[in-house]
Amino acid sequence: MLAHYLEVAGVCFSFSFLFALGGVGAAVAIVPILVFLGIPFAIARPTGLFANFMSTGSATFYNLKKGLVDFKLALPLILSSIACSPIGAYASHLFPEKIVAIAFTAFLFFAGTMVYVPKKAVFKEETSIFYPVLIGAIAGFVSGFLGVGGGGLISPFLILLGYNPKKVAVTTAFVVPFSSFTGFLAYWKMGSVDWMILLFAAIPSLIAGYIASYITHRYLKPQQVKKLLGILFFILGIKFFLKYVKF
Repeated sequence: MLAHYLEVAGVCFSFSFLFALGGVGAAVAIVPILVFLGIPFAIARPTGLFANFMSTGSATFYNLKKGLVDFKLALPLILSSIACSPIGAYASHLFPEKIVAIAFTAFLFFAGTMVYVPKKAVFKEETSIFYPVLIGAIAGFVSGFLGVGGGGLISPFLILLGYNPKKVAVTTAFVVPFSSFTGFLAYWKMGSVDWMILLFAAIPSLIAGYIASYITHRYLKPQQVKKLLGILFFILGIKFFLKYVKF
């Protein structure tokens, strides 16, 4: 049993570190890999959300300390995602696991595709809060429903609307811990949390996120890492699809 928990710790550390180098949460990879290790999908989702909360929290702390967060953009996203993330978590229990798994597979392919979508060269400063509220609500619901944190929706949608990618990266890192944690709380209330698995997932994720944030801000460009993560999304999407969809 200890070996199994150590596998969970190794997976969460490795992928939290890798994804934090790219400036994104790792739940979208941690959840399917935990399922491949034999952990039930219903347990893997809140575990991934809490690992996301821990690993992205360190990046959030760094960005706040450096004064990089645009609160005018971030707050509407946070409030709407917090409101909708628990709704998504509750909704996931209303559908058969196979349906949720297929939706998760679609999200993996979406996230992988968006990594390679060309970014706009000219950026605007949007003053309306309508789009941030709408994007936050959608991302929050999907975050809770799939256990992915929501950053994979927030970032590409804001960039497609014309927001500066540098501002988007900081904003997404600030929003994801909130949507991840509120979604996790909903799963906890529904009794879908395995605390031993969570412990072996959370501590390595926290350490990995902190180390990766330090390295990224000094030595790496996150976009370089994201190209590799896009390939990983497609691989995981194919494997996850084959696991849950029987022909």
